[in-house]
Amino acid sequence: MITVYFDTETGGVELGTFEQKISFNEADADPTALALNHYTRQEWVNSCAPQIAASRFAAWIRPHCTLERISKAGNPYRVAVLSAYNAPFDTPRLDAMFGTSFCPWDRRVRDVLQRVLWWFDLNKLGTPPENFKLSTVASYMDISADGAHDALADARLAAKVSHWLNCEAQVGF
Repeated sequence: MITVYFDTETGGVELGTFEQKISFNEADADPTALALNHYTRQEWVNSCAPQIAASRFAAWIRPHCTLERISKAGNPYRVAVLSAYNAPFDTPRLDAMFGTSFCPWDRRVRDVLQRVLWWFDLNKLGTPPENFKLSTVASYMDISADGAHDALADARLAAKVSHWLNCEAQVGF
């Protein structure tokens, strides 16, 4: 099963990347959030409307749709498996982009943050990180958090944290 790691920003082996800046009204954005997310007008020059981004994402994700499903009418189809760090934050934004259109992913998005929390609950190996922000957890695991708060960098970081957890589980921790 292929898992697609994703991340949105407000205001292991990498098979491919999709990055699309989504246009928004800068005047309506929180300046603190813009600074945190490394916003520059130049970076958003090629941004597009959410509906266009959704269409482009749906086309990009199609080859990664490996999870078989059966429709109510009995027809087989495939969807992608998505994973994100703190999925309840990002998933509604992705859902909103698609509106009533078919969403080409399994609605049960895998949450790396929940895996991290369970891992620390079950493996009492000293002091846990000071908080469970993605960059803090990555640093705790000796994973570089360079570029954090950029959607593509955060998706890659979530994949690395997930991979670290998989390796630790195999070692028997």
